[in-house]
Amino acid sequence: MLNKPIVWQGMLALKNDSATVQMHYVSGSDALIKASLPDNMTTLRIAQRMRLEPNQLEQVTKRMAESEYTMLLAVPSGHDHVGLMTQSHNLQMYFIQYLQQKQAAGIVNIFQPNTNQAAYVVHIFPPCEFSLGSLRSKLSPEALHSLTDGGYLLIIITTC
Repeated sequence: MLNKPIVWQGMLALKNDSATVQMHYVSGSDALIKASLPDNMTTLRIAQRMRLEPNQLEQVTKRMAESEYTMLLAVPSGHDHVGLMTQSHNLQMYFIQYLQQKQAAGIVNIFQPNTNQAAYVVHIFPPCEFSLGSLRSKLSPEALHSLTDGGYLLIIITTC
């Protein structure tokens, strides 16, 4: 499906639901991935939502242009076929459909060690016009087409 390296594996959590995902590198800073994402098999808990409104999306695009960012693609991950099907269902039902219904992206703030100060913002976008537009110039047409068959989330990490 994707010929992009896996840079993180773990759990996404939203309310009482979770899904195991692997994140593939798409573009941006390698160093930002290492600095912002916790070690493998930890949980990124979505604590806030950002409305998918033009002014909000413009701010994300502006941050990507002005500061360090990285773009990743989160897809379901499982140890076997049954596990993969379960995680695909969880990602679709509890994350993709929820965020699409709310017309929102999920937000995870990553804090500097031993402080209450956010250092990075992880934006988690469901399939939408913004995510497709962002991926169109980064992935081959075949890879884009394969994504429409299965669930994915676009991850954009920016500095604060």
